[in-house]
Amino acid sequence: MRAVPIRLVGFVVFWVAALAAALLIWNLEQRRVQTERARIDSVVADRAHAIQSMIERALSSTYALSAMVHQSGGEFANFEGVAGEMLQLYPGVTMFSLSPNGVVRKVVPMAGNEATMGFNQLKDPIQGKEANRAVQTGQLTLAGPLNLVQGGLGVVGRLPVYLPDSPQLGTQAKLHFWGFISVVIRLPEALASSGVSQLVNQGIAYELWRVRPSDQKRQTIAVSGPGELVDPVDREVLVPNGHWVLSAAPVKGWNDSASLAIMLTLGLAFSTLLAWAAQLMLQLKRQEHSLETQVAERTREIYATQNKLEATLDAIPDLLFELGVDGMVYDCRLPPDLSLDITEEQFLGQNAMQVLPADAGRALALALDEAQRTGRSEGGQFVLPFAQGRQWFEISVARKDTAGDTEPRFIMLARNITQRMQAELDLRIAATAFNAQDGMAITDAQRHILRVNPAFTEITGYSEQEAVGQSLNMLNSGRHARNFYQAMWDSVEATGTWRGEVWNRRKNGDIYPDARTTTAVKNGEGEVTHYVNTFNDITQRKAAEEEINQLAFYDPLTHLPNRRLLLDRLRQALILHARNGHYGALQFIDLDNFKALNDTLGHDMGDLLLQQVAVRLTECVRAADTVARLGGDEFVVLLVQLGSDREEAAAHAEAVGEKVRNAITQPYHLATHEHQLSASLGITLYQGEQESIDDLLKQADLAMYQAKSAGRNTLRFYDPQMQAVVNTRVALEGDIRRGLLQQQFLLYYQGQIDSQGRTVGAEALLRWPHPQRGMVAPNEFIPLAEDTGLILPLGHWVLQTACMQLRAWSGDALTQSLTLAVNVSARQFRQPDFVSSVLQVLQDTGAPARLLKLELTESLLVNDVEDTIAKMHTLKAHGVGFSLDDFGTGYSSLSYLKRLPLDQLKIDQSFVRDLLTDPNDAAIARTVIALGHSLGLAVVAEGVETAAQQEFLALAGCDAYQGYLFGRPLPLQAFEEWLQQSPRADVVSAAVDLS
Repeated sequence: MRAVPIRLVGFVVFWVAALAAALLIWNLEQRRVQTERARIDSVVADRAHAIQSMIERALSSTYALSAMVHQSGGEFANFEGVAGEMLQLYPGVTMFSLSPNGVVRKVVPMAGNEATMGFNQLKDPIQGKEANRAVQTGQLTLAGPLNLVQGGLGVVGRLPVYLPDSPQLGTQAKLHFWGFISVVIRLPEALASSGVSQLVNQGIAYELWRVRPSDQKRQTIAVSGPGELVDPVDREVLVPNGHWVLSAAPVKGWNDSASLAIMLTLGLAFSTLLAWAAQLMLQLKRQEHSLETQVAERTREIYATQNKLEATLDAIPDLLFELGVDGMVYDCRLPPDLSLDITEEQFLGQNAMQVLPADAGRALALALDEAQRTGRSEGGQFVLPFAQGRQWFEISVARKDTAGDTEPRFIMLARNITQRMQAELDLRIAATAFNAQDGMAITDAQRHILRVNPAFTEITGYSEQEAVGQSLNMLNSGRHARNFYQAMWDSVEATGTWRGEVWNRRKNGDIYPDARTTTAVKNGEGEVTHYVNTFNDITQRKAAEEEINQLAFYDPLTHLPNRRLLLDRLRQALILHARNGHYGALQFIDLDNFKALNDTLGHDMGDLLLQQVAVRLTECVRAADTVARLGGDEFVVLLVQLGSDREEAAAHAEAVGEKVRNAITQPYHLATHEHQLSASLGITLYQGEQESIDDLLKQADLAMYQAKSAGRNTLRFYDPQMQAVVNTRVALEGDIRRGLLQQQFLLYYQGQIDSQGRTVGAEALLRWPHPQRGMVAPNEFIPLAEDTGLILPLGHWVLQTACMQLRAWSGDALTQSLTLAVNVSARQFRQPDFVSSVLQVLQDTGAPARLLKLELTESLLVNDVEDTIAKMHTLKAHGVGFSLDDFGTGYSSLSYLKRLPLDQLKIDQSFVRDLLTDPNDAAIARTVIALGHSLGLAVVAEGVETAAQQEFLALAGCDAYQGYLFGRPLPLQAFEEWLQQSPRADVVSAAVDLS
């Protein structure tokens, strides 16, 4: 086959490469232009949006001014002040004007705009068409750009204003054109905020233009410079009754001639280089083919010789190296079955002195030096690290004969002697281990001591001379039975070893705990020849374990079992009683008023008393029972094996409980003090594993609290009905939490009537329409909320909701004078942040503080009265009023009452209910009214249900009434409808009650 000319191949490659380069350059140029258009389009879109936003914001100011014109009926007296303030809020606006009947009468600012005064926009030949179109359409219009009367170029936004005519009798009012609200946006100053002028800094030329409605010709609004834009990017700017267009293009045009010329030059150079490379490659390929033929012949000759050499070398188990005198590796041969992670490539062409570790390199250098001098070197050793572990090698080096002055070469054999070295090391380790810290004794097959180490002598006290020939029985302490040692040696015979703890006796007679290991040594036939015994004195470890056990399972103060040990013993008792059917009892003991002792005599005396209580409790029970301390002043007694009869078990438990209670009540001698206290006990019985440990503890704890509720210094047994009440209480508590989260609570309002029969207020009552329970009575969930602390978030919700309603009422003429009183619980009022919380709610809701009144109960006057008075004065200083609710039912002191900044007293409904039949209630009602008036307070009676009750209270001078006689509590909407139908006084009160 005839060969293709090399020059022809180069010519074809050149033109193909040139065509491909041209296509690539064209494609890259198109992509660059598209990328540039996309970039400019993004920038122009941002600027167009900024222009549109500026114009829309500026024009929106006309609606606010139009609303004020409507409100004033066309007489906008304060236009200059309002418009002056609005100029600060609308940066794009340079002038506001009022144009009644189209004639400019008011201008802000006046400075620089005096020429516009009296300008008739409807009749102006330039602006008249746009102005009349605004009147015809009734819509906001934007005119311009145009030459302004006051000078300069700008756009004018006009909003026509229509006012109603005075209607004739029986006719509907019609709207008439009043005039314009005009806003002037001066160009190009207003465009500066949009950043459009900065496009030039980015290499972008721009033109903002529109099609003039009058002649449909293009009108330029703003332009970056002279010259027409080439193939620009357009973005619309939507304005009222028309649209503008922002066009942009690169200042230097879309094509980059310099870049294109560079790419074309590079493409031509690449084509030429590729053609030359093709010619060179073809020439090299032909030379390669000739050389391959010659190599194939030589290879066949060498292959036969090499096979013979390979077979010889494979028979050598050692590593084989050919080295120079300086350690350079010229050849390397590894055994085929070598299991180490080493390759020939690691050494070939490298200096062995540098590849090997320092110690191995020095050993090799010494061997080469000896072989150089004597012709041979043997016995050199070194260790090398491998993934399989450290490996020991022994090297032999022989000098290789060379002709003439050629540099000498050496053959080195490296044999792996790791197994031999390991065996030697094991012997040394065994010798060292024998003299280690642990005691060791080697015996023969008959268990006679042959040898002991120094540690054995140190531990047992027997010297080697005293021990050799003796049996290990000389260490027996006498604490283990004969069968213990028999079992130990049976284990050695069966498994070859035994490991455990033994009590041994020293030479001086001391008995100590020993960790012993006995191992049998067997010969090749499996016969026992020796026993190796190790001894370790664990006296200190045992002491540490005992101390850890004491800390882990016992109370450090009383040394009684702690909660962890109690639970373990209770678990064992349940298993035992499940098996034998007996009853046991769990007694929960809590010392009454123990905190008072700590507070008066100090914690040292309290600890001393607890220690004495622990001693007395232990003396009251059997050895099989358990007395534990859970913490603080709480103790638990676990009684076991009380018999299979429940009544007898209960009687036994009660007898022990009374014994415990009587023991605790005996006087205590605490240093120089004598103290006496009592205890409350809760008892629950158990049998087997029917109930969990947690349930038993809860039952005993619940019974103990029942004993405290019964007056303390008594005991109570757990009653399942008691648990049912607790379960119901827990369920209700969970429902209250969910009710708060799901906003289930509502406020109802009940009217308050004064002596003239007018509505002067309302009390808002908290109601809970539960989705499953129905309407839950307040006396069911309010006390529970008080006990659990949920009254805090609930009270905060009531206060916030009431203040929001107060803010809503303050904006309505019907309810704008309402003062709203919120009934606050004692727990809520005593919170440290109560005052700040009330003030924050007032600030957040916008409710006026002078219209808020807080209702308090007499329970606040029992504890910390000074704090109560201080909080009331603080809130009073901010305008908040106060009312004392349910007056007469508590224990308030008149000396405190006169110091409280109150506005009102409320007579509790319990006195109103029977005042017509019970002289005492009637006297109390008169007294409360007289007392309130003497203190300058208004008096309101609650629970008024009959006209006779109202008449009696009116004769006594009561100021206001509340009850079913006037209306039931109603939801907000129904209450507001009721309020519209009832007579009202100038001041109306509303109270929020949580009860």
